[in-house]
Amino acid sequence: MRIKRLHRIQLSYLPVMFVVGLSLLFIAYLTLSEVTKQSALKANNMLSHNIIQTIDESLKRIDMAITGQLLENEKVRRFFQSESMQDRQFWDYQTAAALNEMMANHPLIRSINLYRISDNMVLTPTTFTRLDNFGDKQFIGKQLSALHPFRWTERRPYAEQPGVTESNVVSLVKYANLSERSLVIVHVDTERLSRLIRDMAGSGFQYIELLDTDGKRVASRDWADPSKQDRDVRENGEEWSKASSDYTGWTVRSGVYQGSIIQWISSFFYVWIALGFLIIAAGIAWLVYVTRRNYRPIQSISQRMNEYFRQKQQELKLEDQDDELQYIETAIEELFDQSSQLLEQNKENLAYRRRYVFLQLLEGAVAGQTQEWKEEIGQFGYSLADCGLLVAMIEIDDYSEFNGKYNHRDQYLLKHVLNTVLHEMAEPAQLSLWAEWVDRHQLGLLFMLDRDGGMEKEVFELLTKMTGWAERHLPYTVTVGVGSCEKDAANIAESYEQALEALSYKTSLGTSRMIRSADFAAKTPFELVRQAQRVRAICQSFRTGDGEWERYWDDMFGELWQQLVSKEDLIGLLNYLVYQLHREMAELPEEFQAIWNGGAHAELNGIAKRGETLESIREEYARVLRETAARMRELRESKHNHHLIRSVKQYVNDHYNNPDLSHAHLESEFGLTASYLSRLFKEEFGVKFIDYVSQTRIEKAIELLKEYPDKTVQAIAEQVGYMHGITFIRAFKKYTGSTPGNFRKDLI
Repeated sequence: MRIKRLHRIQLSYLPVMFVVGLSLLFIAYLTLSEVTKQSALKANNMLSHNIIQTIDESLKRIDMAITGQLLENEKVRRFFQSESMQDRQFWDYQTAAALNEMMANHPLIRSINLYRISDNMVLTPTTFTRLDNFGDKQFIGKQLSALHPFRWTERRPYAEQPGVTESNVVSLVKYANLSERSLVIVHVDTERLSRLIRDMAGSGFQYIELLDTDGKRVASRDWADPSKQDRDVRENGEEWSKASSDYTGWTVRSGVYQGSIIQWISSFFYVWIALGFLIIAAGIAWLVYVTRRNYRPIQSISQRMNEYFRQKQQELKLEDQDDELQYIETAIEELFDQSSQLLEQNKENLAYRRRYVFLQLLEGAVAGQTQEWKEEIGQFGYSLADCGLLVAMIEIDDYSEFNGKYNHRDQYLLKHVLNTVLHEMAEPAQLSLWAEWVDRHQLGLLFMLDRDGGMEKEVFELLTKMTGWAERHLPYTVTVGVGSCEKDAANIAESYEQALEALSYKTSLGTSRMIRSADFAAKTPFELVRQAQRVRAICQSFRTGDGEWERYWDDMFGELWQQLVSKEDLIGLLNYLVYQLHREMAELPEEFQAIWNGGAHAELNGIAKRGETLESIREEYARVLRETAARMRELRESKHNHHLIRSVKQYVNDHYNNPDLSHAHLESEFGLTASYLSRLFKEEFGVKFIDYVSQTRIEKAIELLKEYPDKTVQAIAEQVGYMHGITFIRAFKKYTGSTPGNFRKDLI
């Protein structure tokens, strides 16, 4: 039915398109023909004027030549004068020679006649005879009695001897001697004029003819022979141009021959143009009629849809449309959009619901409602087996780098690959697996073990294989934390917590591996208090710029590698380190603080969050601290008292156990006043001289307390430069927050 409808529409439009198209082509042809005709008319008119101008110039030259001969040529003049018989014969021959020379100079001349009235003799270039025996005697006789001025005559026959074949000429008569009315007659051959016209016009379909003052033809391009039948071509041709001569009064008329159907059609140009436009108008009317007829089904559908959607217009978000097709298209698109949206929403809702149920399972919402959750999970194609449930968490390593390197679409594809490969690996092992992304960088796995014995081992093998595959084939690595296998669905949350805990220790245990509780059970727990002391030592050494901070730094991380450090504990320790460094830097002059606040502080704050392992975090922190320390060292060395203050500091480090170590003692040693020395020391190291001496003594005391647990506090105080035990205890407590005795107990 669709094809039939299409054919009907095509057949209704094709005829009018065909007719209108032909009409337009016909009009275009006629227009082009008319333009061509107008161009031809202009060219023909120019040709007619050129021909008449050329003929006039030729005849004028002949006229002027005759006049010149009569006035200047002695041979011609002596012909009309009285001479003796002996001289007469001589001059007659001389005159004939002059006539032949003149004819040679003017090719259009057929003949020249000299008539001498004294003896009634006629001389031509070839004959000399009496008038009575001359073939053109009647014309000469008429000219003798003519009263009108002499001009070029009409075309007439000419013969010098009776009985000789005649030729057509036009003649010009002049008086040689007004007193006795002798004549000079020039005859121009009309056939030669026709050849002149033919040479100028060339070949073509037009006719060209020369007419005299009475409208009779003098010459024509079509005359092959002037003696042929004199028929009027104007009866069979159309005149295009006409040019008249002021000299002869003759006219050159040109045009085209009739008889062509194209010329006949072109002659009614405006009629055909009007007819063409009428056909186009009729075609437009037909198009309007056919369009309205073909539009009726669309209009009917539009009206029915308009009635149906009138009550639902706001719901479908349809606006009033003047175009029914647009209205129908909008309505259909809206319905398709709603249908697609409903399907997508259903899929999304199902995915959200499945993820929500999965998270509820991991968070322990199953407790007391096991049966209900089994039914809920059954809708997604899973079953809570009675044999065992095991939770594992897959975490993308260096997620901050992964997130910055790939856009949202690429991240989705890479995560989808991981999920797909995991299910493909689980299928041969007949492991029932439920996987959902619980966070942007964490994929939760719930293994539902459906038989006893060996299933946990298969899970471990699967996860180990998956981490290796990801390292080889994916642009990122993953670490897996595995929880315990639980028999009861209510205990899934415990397995989930264990998996998260295992992941938290990948900072110490490494990435791109599987981590179980057995992997970190033998590790020493992290001791924050012990490391806090090292942090203070690092910060104080860093502030003073003595370079010892690197040794403290390596010692701290050496112990951290031996301990079980979670990511959270490490971040807390490093945040404390940055805090202490900031406090220490605040004690230094402003130029040192500018170095710290210019980028080092902010950069250190971000390293701990980005880092994944102890080694990577240690290297990043050490790099920033070394760069900052180098800049601070350059600043210190640029000062002229740098080496002097360094010597003072070294002297304190070497003689800290001297009870007399004070400003006065150093004044005598280095020749500096106490106030000047204190100010320089503060500017260089950011700490007062007295505080630095106390700090150095307490640090040495801590080492002695660790090394000699049997020594008394008083003995250690005296060994580090304190003569009074009370003063030592107060300084020790101020520095460490604990008395020497309690500090020793904590060490034990």
